[in-house]
Amino acid sequence: MNIPTYLLGAIIFVVAQTSAGIWWASGLSSEVDRLAGIQGEAIPALEAEAVQCGKAIHDQGQQIERIKELTAETSGLDVLGFRIDSMTKEIENIKEAQRDIIAQHEKIFTMLSSGQMQQKSNPYN
Repeated sequence: MNIPTYLLGAIIFVVAQTSAGIWWASGLSSEVDRLAGIQGEAIPALEAEAVQCGKAIHDQGQQIERIKELTAETSGLDVLGFRIDSMTKEIENIKEAQRDIIAQHEKIFTMLSSGQMQQKSNPYN
């Protein structure tokens, strides 16, 4: 039996291609198995991390709401501080006027008690 050379070459080529395809597929299969193993370990870890991140986000949201509440509660403190400062200045002005009035009354009392009442054009001098 005489097999033509081109047929023998084609058979060797097909066998070589099939062997290379099987070798490539087995390597691909082992890579898929490796990735599946990593995925089996990574997915639960990622899910646990996602739960922790969700809790952290929720906690931060609550903290932001608390900060907003505190900001609303303390927003009037600046106005109160300004009012206290202005009232303190008013009290000082009133005290100064009271001192002046007392000084004038003392002068009048001294003049009345000593009998030196003189008519003046300006009684505040």
